[in-house]
Parts: sequence; C-alpha cells; structure tokens
Amino acid sequence: MILRQTLDHRVCGWWDGGAKDTFDWSIDGPPHTDSKGQFVRIGSWEANHWFHVALGKTNRQTLSRAKQHLQRSTRIPSTFEYIEEVK
Repeated sequence: MILRQTLDHRVCGWWDGGAKDTFDWSIDGPPHTDSKGQFVRIGSWEANHWFHVALGKTNRQTLSRAKQHLQRSTRIPSTFEYIEEVK
C-alpha cells in the first residue's frame, strides 16, 4: 500500500529532476522495537526523506499515522490518497 501526497504546487528540494508536486510514501522494511513499542520506517525516494512511526495493526493504519505526521510537518497544503499496490 502507498500513501500518495499531492501538494498544491510544485516545489524544489533535495532530489534530482527539478520541481515536484507528488510524493509516494511507503513502509520501508520490517518493524523494529524500542522502549515505546514497535515502529517502522516510512520513506519516499521522490522526496528523499524517511521517518519513523508507530506500527499499526494494518498497513493502512500505519500509513494513517504517517499521514498525520506529514500533515503536521508539511507547510504546503496537500491532499492524500491510499493506493493499493498491484502485485
């Protein structure tokens, strides 16, 4: 499952390929455990950024926590959608 973030306008950042307005976030690797419980790494190659969130019961719940993190930290208005990966 992928969390797609679409910004209101294109931005430049620490990535190749010029200005972008769409970033795909996904769970990157297996869960890890620390003193607060289990967590996973969430990342986007397009955004060249990764961060950790608490592990949810499902991938969608975990990505929902990532969405909350992104809504708090992104200064540009954006929309989000969940996309099922076809295997």
